[in-house]
Amino acid sequence: MSPQGFTDEYAPTGCIRLGAWSMEPTHADMVTCRATIAYADRIMSLQAQSTGPIGAMTSILYDLGAPVQIVRFHQREVDGAITTYLLCENDDRQCWACGTGDTRDEANFNALIAGANRLLDGAA
Repeated sequence: MSPQGFTDEYAPTGCIRLGAWSMEPTHADMVTCRATIAYADRIMSLQAQSTGPIGAMTSILYDLGAPVQIVRFHQREVDGAITTYLLCENDDRQCWACGTGDTRDEANFNALIAGANRLLDGAA
C-alpha cells in the first residue's frame, strides 16, 4: 500500500473535522480541553474535563454522538513527527485509525477523529 493509500484508508477526512484545540490543567490533576469541531455542516465549540487529553477528546466525541472506545494504542516518533495508531471500537465494530502531529496530543486527537469518522462511515 502506498503512503497516500494508507492515509486515505486509515486517516480519512470525514464528517468530523477538528479545528482548533487547547488544553489547560485544572484542579485535582485534571485537564480541561476545548475544541472547535466541524460536524457535517455545523461548527461547534465544545469542552470536556478529564484526567488527560485523550479522555477529554473521547468525551467530546461522545457528546457529538460519535463515541469511540480505544482498544489498542501504539505511537511512534520518526524524524520528529508523531504518529498514533488506534484500534477503535463502538457497538462491537472495530477499526484501525491513525493520526499524525507535531505533538503527541495532536497525533492522538487526529487519530481519535479518524477513528470516529471510520466508525461513522461503516469502515469497521
